Amino acid sequence: MGIKKLGLLQGVRRVTISPAIRRAAQLIRQCGAQVLSDCAELADEDALPREEVIARSDALIVCGGDGSILSVARCAASYGVPVLGANFGQLGFLSEVDATGLEQAVSRLVHGDFTIEKRLMLRAQWQGQQVTALNDIVVRRESSLAVVRADVSVDELLLDHYVADGILVSTPTGASAYALSCGGPIVHPQLECLSMMAICPHSLRARPVLLAPGQRISVSVASRSLPAIICADGQALIHMNAAEPVCIERAPLDAQLIRLGNRDFFSMVHAKLVDRTQR
Repeated sequence: MGIKKLGLLQGVRRVTISPAIRRAAQLIRQCGAQVLSDCAELADEDALPREEVIARSDALIVCGGDGSILSVARCAASYGVPVLGANFGQLGFLSEVDATGLEQAVSRLVHGDFTIEKRLMLRAQWQGQQVTALNDIVVRRESSLAVVRADVSVDELLLDHYVADGILVSTPTGASAYALSCGGPIVHPQLECLSMMAICPHSLRARPVLLAPGQRISVSVASRSLPAIICADGQALIHMNAAEPVCIERAPLDAQLIRLGNRDFFSMVHAKLVDRTQR
């Protein structure tokens, strides 16, 4: 099935990338689809608020870095809209194409020549507030210089008591992000699991723990470690001032990423993570 309304969102505002994005908008029109955008010079009609672009589109192209793709993919999951990432940032681990492949990607999208890869997301709940994340959820002190003391339970059974810089729960998507730098395992994105670890633990026995996707993680922060914060995909979103447990579990909706071919995950890991560190 082809795409009739294609959302085009620019996550990186740099003059050097504007011509490539304007060219993409032109190609979308030439292929017979409508362009929706939050940028007036790209849209067929008036510029729309970003969430309205997402809600009205059949599919989305996000031109930017991994942060931009994360932000749009989280919102798009609520509307069941798939997202294609075009890397105009640094790492581009979530992107499917770069600037040179954007024109071909537009044509394939409009003509329905693509597949959709679902990625599980996380949900954290505390005192009636909730946030979702595609990469990871972190519970830590508001002061980055102080450790957090917390009991972590899985399905109401105590796993361990931690004294650390924070508690991190990640998805397979997030395994190549913050979790990787914290010593977590590389997890294939098609594996459905959750990963829990302490960040810089004050312990010789603390190790990453892999859990089934349906298991529920409870993080009980000690009163002496308050105030604390809950971060979703690197953004501090919930401020904790009471010793009530944080519940972290699989979100009810999955993010949908557009794929144009068979991705060699391990070659990508080597290109994005190994080769990059050797430059």
